[in-house]
Amino acid sequence: MARAQTAPPPGAYGPAPGPYGPAPGAYAPYEVPPPRGGGGGPVDDGAAIRMLTARGFNNVSVVRRRGPTLVLEANGPRGERVQVIVDALSGAINGMKVIGFGDQRY
Repeated sequence: MARAQTAPPPGAYGPAPGPYGPAPGAYAPYEVPPPRGGGGGPVDDGAAIRMLTARGFNNVSVVRRRGPTLVLEANGPRGERVQVIVDALSGAINGMKVIGFGDQRY
Protein backbone atom coordinates (compact mmCIF):
# COMPACT_ATOMS: atom_id res chain seq x y z
CA MET A 1 0.00 0.00 0.00
CA ALA A 2 1.33 3.44 -0.90
CA ARG A 3 1.97 5.93 1.91
CA ALA A 4 -0.26 8.55 0.25
CA GLN A 5 -3.25 6.26 0.71
CA THR A 6 -2.83 6.16 4.49
CA ALA A 7 -1.76 9.77 5.12
CA PRO A 8 -4.37 12.12 6.56
CA PRO A 9 -5.72 14.85 4.26
CA PRO A 10 -3.87 18.18 4.30
CA GLY A 11 -4.94 20.37 7.20
CA ALA A 12 -6.53 17.49 9.11
CA TYR A 13 -4.66 18.44 12.27
CA GLY A 14 -5.07 22.24 11.98
CA PRO A 15 -2.62 24.85 10.71
CA ALA A 16 1.09 24.27 10.70
CA PRO A 17 2.80 25.02 14.03
CA GLY A 18 4.79 28.21 14.44
CA PRO A 19 4.30 31.64 12.96
CA TYR A 20 3.42 30.31 9.50
CA GLY A 21 -0.33 29.83 9.61
CA PRO A 22 -2.51 30.08 6.53
CA ALA A 23 -2.27 33.36 4.67
CA PRO A 24 -5.34 35.60 4.85
CA GLY A 25 -7.59 35.23 1.86
CA ALA A 26 -8.39 37.88 -0.70
CA TYR A 27 -11.66 38.63 1.09
CA ALA A 28 -10.18 38.93 4.59
CA PRO A 29 -11.37 42.56 5.09
CA TYR A 30 -14.92 41.45 4.36
CA GLU A 31 -14.85 38.38 6.61
CA VAL A 32 -13.54 40.06 9.76
CA PRO A 33 -16.18 39.95 12.47
CA PRO A 34 -17.62 43.35 13.34
CA PRO A 35 -15.77 45.14 16.13
CA ARG A 36 -17.38 44.72 19.52
CA GLY A 37 -17.30 47.68 21.80
CA GLY A 38 -19.61 50.07 23.48
CA GLY A 39 -23.09 48.96 24.42
CA GLY A 40 -23.90 46.84 21.38
CA GLY A 41 -27.39 47.13 19.96
CA PRO A 42 -28.49 48.49 16.60
CA VAL A 43 -25.97 50.07 14.24
CA ASP A 44 -26.82 53.57 13.02
CA ASP A 45 -25.53 55.16 9.82
CA GLY A 46 -22.48 56.76 11.49
CA ALA A 47 -21.50 53.53 13.25
CA ALA A 48 -21.76 51.59 9.98
CA ILE A 49 -19.49 54.11 8.24
CA ARG A 50 -16.93 53.93 11.10
CA MET A 51 -17.06 50.11 11.05
CA LEU A 52 -16.38 49.92 7.31
CA THR A 53 -13.62 52.54 7.58
CA ALA A 54 -11.96 50.45 10.32
CA ARG A 55 -12.03 47.47 7.95
CA GLY A 56 -10.12 49.36 5.25
CA PHE A 57 -12.93 50.89 3.20
CA ASN A 58 -12.90 54.59 2.29
CA ASN A 59 -15.24 57.11 0.65
CA VAL A 60 -18.14 55.38 2.44
CA SER A 61 -21.68 56.69 2.00
CA VAL A 62 -25.08 55.39 3.07
CA VAL A 63 -27.37 54.81 0.10
CA ARG A 64 -30.52 53.76 1.97
CA ARG A 65 -31.90 51.84 4.93
CA ARG A 66 -34.30 48.96 4.38
CA GLY A 67 -35.68 47.98 7.77
CA PRO A 68 -32.85 46.24 9.67
CA THR A 69 -30.54 46.46 6.63
CA LEU A 70 -28.22 49.26 5.53
CA VAL A 71 -27.11 49.64 1.92
CA LEU A 72 -23.81 51.50 1.61
CA GLU A 73 -21.36 52.29 -1.18
CA ALA A 74 -17.61 52.49 -0.59
CA ASN A 75 -14.21 52.01 -2.12
CA GLY A 76 -12.88 48.64 -0.98
CA PRO A 77 -9.39 47.95 0.36
CA ARG A 78 -8.17 47.11 -3.16
CA GLY A 79 -9.70 50.22 -4.77
CA GLU A 80 -12.84 48.60 -6.16
CA ARG A 81 -16.14 50.49 -5.79
CA VAL A 82 -18.57 48.23 -3.95
CA GLN A 83 -22.11 48.19 -2.69
CA VAL A 84 -22.14 46.71 0.81
CA ILE A 85 -25.16 45.28 2.64
CA VAL A 86 -24.80 45.58 6.43
CA ASP A 87 -27.09 44.04 9.03
CA ALA A 88 -28.03 47.04 11.20
CA LEU A 89 -28.75 44.77 14.18
CA SER A 90 -25.35 43.04 14.37
CA GLY A 91 -23.01 45.10 12.18
CA ALA A 92 -22.15 42.06 10.04
CA ILE A 93 -21.58 42.41 6.31
CA ASN A 94 -24.29 40.31 4.66
CA GLY A 95 -23.40 40.99 1.05
CA MET A 96 -21.12 42.85 -1.27
CA LYS A 97 -21.22 43.60 -5.00
CA VAL A 98 -18.48 45.22 -7.07
CA ILE A 99 -20.04 48.10 -8.99
CA GLY A 100 -16.95 49.80 -10.42
CA PHE A 101 -13.37 50.78 -9.75
CA GLY A 102 -12.37 53.97 -7.96
CA ASP A 103 -14.94 56.62 -8.83
CA GLN A 104 -16.01 54.88 -12.05
CA ARG A 105 -19.07 52.64 -12.24
CA TYR A 106 -19.47 49.64 -14.54
